[in-house]
Amino acid sequence: MIPDKDPNFPAGLDIHPLASATSDVDARFDSAAQEGAIKTYGIAGRIWEASHAMLAYLDPSSPLEFDPPPPTLALGDTPDARPVTAIELGSGTGFVAARLAEWLRPASDMLIATDLPDVCMLLEANLHACPAIRVRPLAWGSREHVTAIAEELDVKQCGPSPRDLTHILCSDLIYFPALLAPLLRSLLHLTSPPFAHAHPATVILSYKMRSLPKETPFWSAFGLWFEFVPVLARPRVAQQPSTDGPSAGQWSRFSPGDSSDETFVLVAHRRPESLSWHIPEDDFALLSGVGAYGSSAPKSDDQFEQLLLMGMDI
Repeated sequence: MIPDKDPNFPAGLDIHPLASATSDVDARFDSAAQEGAIKTYGIAGRIWEASHAMLAYLDPSSPLEFDPPPPTLALGDTPDARPVTAIELGSGTGFVAARLAEWLRPASDMLIATDLPDVCMLLEANLHACPAIRVRPLAWGSREHVTAIAEELDVKQCGPSPRDLTHILCSDLIYFPALLAPLLRSLLHLTSPPFAHAHPATVILSYKMRSLPKETPFWSAFGLWFEFVPVLARPRVAQQPSTDGPSAGQWSRFSPGDSSDETFVLVAHRRPESLSWHIPEDDFALLSGVGAYGSSAPKSDDQFEQLLLMGMDI
């Protein structure tokens, strides 16, 4: 179900630009540009913190080694690697898409940057010079918008297509309770036929924890349909310090901030058996777990809770 009100202008909205060394060198995304975009597009006009975590993970020149490895890692070294076809949900200013475009191969790769129809004007303005990017409307929960993208990509209801969806990117999208079910619904749409057959797209989420009690219903329902793991990191071999200590080469939960930073990057895959489950039309039922495991009974998943209890470190 699509929210009736514009979610980019909630009551009492009082936000300010996010300044960073990465965005401030680009006039499309610096503090002045964000200030103007916030006035016109509300929440969508600001760059949000977890977008930097997403880019740090996807950067093929990172001094860190990641597990799972990012899809961008092999693109420069393997020109004939499988084409990347990615959809970014809630692209906002286009900050993540613009940076990602620098690592894609325009002749074979494609990124579809999406947001509400009115926000697409901002995306078009900021991304028109990126040949690997298309801008399309996709309101969370909208079957109509998803169908239009499927038809444009010419994905087939049965069997592989010339341009199968490989990745779905979500940067800092888990915040307002009213948007949790529509977001999950879009993720299910994009990992179901005609987009998905034997291998549904990989979902990459960067997430900054702000109000866990309000955000937990998403993770409790998301985990019923998707298996997910935290991204782990360690220095690349050439970067590792010369030491025989136990920490040399040790994997730890990736977070580009300090040790207290509650920003996570997660990689998820649709549970194969869930492709035959009925997705309820009612948002409350979806978040309550109705339909998962082929049952109409409410249920929840504790994957995210377990990761938090474990400190997300392995």
